[in-house]
Amino acid sequence: RRALANLFEVIGEEEYVSDEDLLDASTALSGSGPAYFLMTMEALIDSGVHMGLSRDLATRLVQQTMYGTAIHVAESDKHPAVLRNDITSPGGTTSYALYMAERGGLRTTLSDSIWAAYRRSRELGEKDSEIGPVLNR
Repeated sequence: RRALANLFEVIGEEEYVSDEDLLDASTALSGSGPAYFLMTMEALIDSGVHMGLSRDLATRLVQQTMYGTAIHVAESDKHPAVLRNDITSPGGTTSYALYMAERGGLRTTLSDSIWAAYRRSRELGEKDSEIGPVLNR
């Protein structure tokens, strides 16, 4: 256990989940989580490039935005929704962007993706995976 903890401390703080029933959910959320963030970063970087920024500059801007946001959330006692509302001006660029993200189903797509990872983790552990929100499976 200690060797695994040392390995995981390289990428973040260790969280021990003692309830075996929660391991698949933890895997879906945190084990697969870096891939969700990396894909989001890819999309942001590519959008910056499409708008004319160099890939290098777009990458640095996105890296610093993700890093700064992660630190802000970690140091705050506020829920992420409150922090997001704090930086969203009515009628501003962020509110327009968030409207389009919601309209495009970003939140639902992320949730469905995490449920898919959860089901797959259960399948790999030879457990019942026909659980959660009903999708066109």
